[in-house]
Amino acid sequence: MNSSKDLFQHKYEISGESFELLNACMSEESKSKGELLIKVGEIHNYIYFIKTGAMRSYFINKDGKEVTYWFGFEGDIAASLSNFIKSKPSMENIELLEDSVILKISRSKLLELYETNLELANFGRKIAEKALLEMEEQILLTQFTDAKSRYLKLINRFPEILQRVKLGHISSYLGITQVTLSRIRSGK
Repeated sequence: MNSSKDLFQHKYEISGESFELLNACMSEESKSKGELLIKVGEIHNYIYFIKTGAMRSYFINKDGKEVTYWFGFEGDIAASLSNFIKSKPSMENIELLEDSVILKISRSKLLELYETNLELANFGRKIAEKALLEMEEQILLTQFTDAKSRYLKLINRFPEILQRVKLGHISSYLGITQVTLSRIRSGK
């Protein structure tokens, strides 16, 4: 995709007119690999769209281990949902895995757009539905499929992930060790 407009119109199927309303309220920022876009315990009043780059969302479990549960790439939306929806402190970190360009819009401005533009309100609903479906799929995959099936599903969904994301993050997302991931990748 060459532009933010192409990205939004292709991925989210919003009209040029609605995109222009949304775009007028967004600002673009460049972020560096390794930065935390959102940190545990903080309240963010923004939602972020990934123009270029890669991110992951993770939390630290009771044993002090990072547990990755989401990857985001171009065109995806990054936000702490409880933070954004309920204005509660974030329960997760969102880390940039590559130098990235993001578009951000404030919660108040986005809600204002939802109130005044039916297409953008439906855009917000579709984003929420997509997030719920992805969470449900991840839970079902983790609970009811073997590690190899989870790995193959991930590679099918994100064919470039092995070139862009550390294997430790991928194994954490899949709920397996790096050794098990290496065995799966080598076909053993």
